[in-house]
Amino acid sequence: MKLIWRNIWRNRRRTVITMASVFFAAFFCILLMSFDMGTWERMIDNMIGTQAGHIQIHGKGYWDEKIVDNFMFMDAATIAQLERIDNVTNVSPRVETFAMAAFGAASKGIYVVGISPEKEVQKSNLPLRLAQGAYLSENDDGILIGEGLSAFLKAGVGDTVALIGQGYQGASAAQLFVVRGTVNLMTAEMNNAIAYITIPAAQQFIDMPDGYSGILINVNDNRRLEETISLIVDSLIVDSLIVDSLIVDSEATDYETMKLSNYQTNDDYAVLPWHFTMERMLQTSESNRAFLVFIMGILYIIVGFGILGTVIMMTNERVREFCVMISLGMSRMRLITVVAVELFIKSLIGATAALAVMLPLMLWLKANPIPLPGELGETMVQFGMEPFWFVAVEADIYINQLITILAISCLTVIYPIRRVLKLKLRDGKQ
Repeated sequence: MKLIWRNIWRNRRRTVITMASVFFAAFFCILLMSFDMGTWERMIDNMIGTQAGHIQIHGKGYWDEKIVDNFMFMDAATIAQLERIDNVTNVSPRVETFAMAAFGAASKGIYVVGISPEKEVQKSNLPLRLAQGAYLSENDDGILIGEGLSAFLKAGVGDTVALIGQGYQGASAAQLFVVRGTVNLMTAEMNNAIAYITIPAAQQFIDMPDGYSGILINVNDNRRLEETISLIVDSLIVDSLIVDSLIVDSEATDYETMKLSNYQTNDDYAVLPWHFTMERMLQTSESNRAFLVFIMGILYIIVGFGILGTVIMMTNERVREFCVMISLGMSRMRLITVVAVELFIKSLIGATAALAVMLPLMLWLKANPIPLPGELGETMVQFGMEPFWFVAVEADIYINQLITILAISCLTVIYPIRRVLKLKLRDGKQ
């Protein structure tokens, strides 16, 4: 080990080049993986927090056909009972339907969301997105509209907007709503075609007291999702429950898809986990992950050849040294061990340096996401994503990348091993 340590620092330039190859390889691999995983995790978090929830309760048949007639009835006592379940942090009833919004000569089909303003403060950041006017009160009969919709209808705060749609059991739904305020939502699509009213106003609009399109539930610990679903099902007094439909891996990460053959149901309700309700997004995420693995494979090949080039240069510079060592009596196996351990220590130092630089950098970037400028940011908004670069700081990202880079470095030791084994000495010369 003393000889190995001296050899490492005897030629500092050669050592620094080898370490730099490993350092930049680990640096860029961690950076690429962190940005990709961070972006998708942020998207999923946003959807769960503001739109989907970890668990959704719907009337039977609503998920397959989202019409008013498939809405469910649920009294306030049952909703209050759901809020008391362990691990549940927020219960948000929703009345979601489509309607034609009209003001003056302009009209447009929009998505109407009936919310509890008080519960929505706890669930999402809707009040913080208020651009003009005032937020809704709990029994308000007004409406909040997106800024894009406001511009299209030319309706501002204080104007009266007419909504026309379909009510329960084929009844006509028509009502006037005063615009209380405008909101700047996450994406242009939402800004252009969404409106918020209170749940009592929405139930009156569709003529369905105690009627809901669904109940969105957020939990504190996603690893206890199966347990929480069972408690919710028990609280709904399920008679014909499919208990073996949900298979959950307790060690699964927050964004690892859980296997689902069916959803828990009875004659009145369907209880759906977010892995089911967000299946398309998860499939897109998995497809993106597969493409990223392909790109990372190409990057690893480039990295491998870069490290190999450094090792070849280092080996050829030391051929005379190897000959002298063997001539002085060092066995080839011992020399091979010395060279292999030297390369491993250099690689380990380079990888450790990359980890020491990347970890605080990624923690800082997680707290301070980088805004995307110009057209790139606008493109992200159009695709429903926030115009920022987000990063992930899971330990697996760093461990997997460092192990891969070290494995590639160890594979490159094959070249100096073969070179040492093929050395032929004649009168002290090669």
